[in-house]
Amino acid sequence: MSNSTATPEAPSLETLKSALGERFGVLAESNTHQLTVIARNTDVAVGDLFLLPCKRGPERFYVFRTTQYANVMNRTLDMNDVARNKLTMPGSYLSQDLAEENLIELKGIVLGFAQKDEDAWTFHRPRRLPEHLTEVYRVDAGDPAVADVVRTLMESQLGSDGLYIGDVLAGETPLGGVRVQLPAYALSHHLGVFGRTGCGKSNTMMVFLASIMEHNQLVVAGNRQDRPCSILAIDPHDEFQTWHHRTGGRDGIRGIVDGYSPGEREALVDPFYYLTGRQPVHPGLEQKLKLSWADITPQDLTSVVEMTDQQMSFSNRFFSQPDAAGQTAGDRWIRDLFDLTKDAAEEDPRSSDVHPGTIDGVKRRLGFLQAGNNRIFTEYSPDNGKDYDSILPDVLVAMERGRVVIVDTTLVSEVEQFMFSTVVARVLFALRKALRCSEDAARLETEIRTALDNDDAAGNTGMQALADELWNRVESGALPYFIGGEVTSTEDLPYVNVVIEEAPSVLNPERIRFGSVFRDISRQGRKFGIGLTVISQQVTAIDQGILTQINTELTMALGNEEERRAAVRNASADLAGFERELQVMGKGQALATASYRDIPLPTQAPNFDACLQSLITQPVK
Repeated sequence: MSNSTATPEAPSLETLKSALGERFGVLAESNTHQLTVIARNTDVAVGDLFLLPCKRGPERFYVFRTTQYANVMNRTLDMNDVARNKLTMPGSYLSQDLAEENLIELKGIVLGFAQKDEDAWTFHRPRRLPEHLTEVYRVDAGDPAVADVVRTLMESQLGSDGLYIGDVLAGETPLGGVRVQLPAYALSHHLGVFGRTGCGKSNTMMVFLASIMEHNQLVVAGNRQDRPCSILAIDPHDEFQTWHHRTGGRDGIRGIVDGYSPGEREALVDPFYYLTGRQPVHPGLEQKLKLSWADITPQDLTSVVEMTDQQMSFSNRFFSQPDAAGQTAGDRWIRDLFDLTKDAAEEDPRSSDVHPGTIDGVKRRLGFLQAGNNRIFTEYSPDNGKDYDSILPDVLVAMERGRVVIVDTTLVSEVEQFMFSTVVARVLFALRKALRCSEDAARLETEIRTALDNDDAAGNTGMQALADELWNRVESGALPYFIGGEVTSTEDLPYVNVVIEEAPSVLNPERIRFGSVFRDISRQGRKFGIGLTVISQQVTAIDQGILTQINTELTMALGNEEERRAAVRNASADLAGFERELQVMGKGQALATASYRDIPLPTQAPNFDACLQSLITQPVK
């Protein structure tokens, strides 16, 4: 006798239908663009969901979503005549009991249909239509049995064992327990979160971050077979760490971390989870945000501030070409440039033919690094005793070990914030590419140094200080680039995502045309397990080349018609029929679209204060 467990048979159409309650209406007309349903006079809302069981062909359930409705009369009575008679002849028969005459006409779109195939219900794009006069059942958000039916029918679209973003929205109410989840690998692709101020982007991000932390718990505990996730979450309002705790409400990521055991903190959090431009209140897992001048290259400067072609050319030359003594400046280029006098510039082969105004222009653009103008950048001048002092190597260690790192930028200028994001993204991208090119330890060190332009044999200093620090961490095992003496595959490292807040400032077409690491990552990052999350109040302000690479979107309420059109045009799933909702969606509501899903899913992110406990479920063993 076999001990194997048979796969349970999927419930039949009749079984599921019996859980839906009374019939709501009847299908009147249908085509591939729109359904029309006639129903009893009932309170409905745009966005309500309906199920249409159908036996034409295999057993199917069509999922219908209303986009508009109108009051109609049962017989050939004109609504205008009825209204006039009721106003002018209140005693007439027309003004009395019209309950049996009052009907509503719903129009909407078919999201798709679920079809019973052997032992499961599978969801399909809306390429077929239900039969004539099909019965229509309303999805009652308050009935758990109905929610179970929806979950059964749409399971392949909802996702499982992934990152929770909210529940399916039926009209104005979320279906409790019908969870929408993104696969963990979505973080290695590119996400867009679009919505005007006040639409609930921060709360949605809090739910998402907590879900990532839960995912990592489950992976480390062996309760989920997947790779861990890392995310560098820029927080310009310093909300994510403490959320509403300062005003007497729920704690944020700090509360989750405080609930971990020592073993969990070591496995899931070390070396830190929170970086800030001020002195940390609780040093340890909270650290000072600090980068070195040596971490910045001319490419980074070009990505963050406006520069002319001449300034770009001079910066690259000053960084990589030898001076009169035959030495390249490399990571000392900023210190050397600040020290470059007019007379010295005329004798230096890197600047002798450069207009003084160009040199001064580059110095001005680096002015944010000067003392008094910045909070996070430390001077690098080893000849003057100012050695390399940066948290960048440890940030990279955190990203390669499956960590959620919150970066408080409330006291940091916009230029500093974007420079930090740019530097982290560029170096991480370079490291992943170096791994892909390496077969052994000797080759890996060469590839890492080459990626950072540090090649002593060729006389290139490049980012030598950072390269030395990173290789020390590889040798110590902090950077997990060796497993069993073999070079780690990028397929065995965490999915990594870098959040770009206020994205139009660095991802606009004018800035991107000069080159940007974010453009490179948008095109190639997924091959190396690195993705971007683009957060913006505008869709139109983002470079079109970046937008076309985003394959998961959470589109929330948008401010004007132009933005709504752009959102519909750039979505990874067809949003035809949803345009009006992008104007009226409530706080925390979004249309979730993805290239790996067949249909758009209206979702409601829960209030983080209320859902935190349900997101922390599995301890690390």
